[in-house]
Amino acid sequence: MPTMLEQRINEPGRLEAHLKAKHKDQINSNLNYFQIVKKNYEKRETLKSLVIAHNININRTLEASYQISLLIAKSGKNHTIGEQLIKPSISTLVKTVSGKDDQDVKTMPLSNNTVSRRIDEMSKYVEIQLIEKLKTRLFLVQMDESTLRDSEAVLSKYVRYIDNNDFAEEILFCTSLKKQHYR
Repeated sequence: MPTMLEQRINEPGRLEAHLKAKHKDQINSNLNYFQIVKKNYEKRETLKSLVIAHNININRTLEASYQISLLIAKSGKNHTIGEQLIKPSISTLVKTVSGKDDQDVKTMPLSNNTVSRRIDEMSKYVEIQLIEKLKTRLFLVQMDESTLRDSEAVLSKYVRYIDNNDFAEEILFCTSLKKQHYR
């Protein structure tokens, strides 16, 4: 049901009076002109559409930051590689391929602290997933003591279980053992 305002606007006499009073130069325009004006008005950028587009870009940039942090963790490289090499490389690629400067790459968080924090967040999530899997499966636990370089002793706990008809093995726990001097 149309509102009172819509009813008043849709009255032919009032619409014609508005056209004569406010848009004298458009009185002789055909219907096609007004349809184009209406379509352009409906497609215009509004504050809401700009905010939504900006939030979508921020979410994509954030997701890319997590994915790059995961790649850095898997590579075992220093976390500063994100800002020193990866970010400039992506920026150069975007600039070369698209021919324009991409602000999203410049604002992508890849600092040493950010990459470290993202890796920690993702590892917590992996730990939670592993614990949830172990709640529903039979598993075996194995402890192992190893010596690393510089005579550092490490205690590790592994868990083995069957996942999708395959054997899986994960590190459940790993810590450095402190030296104790015995007399």
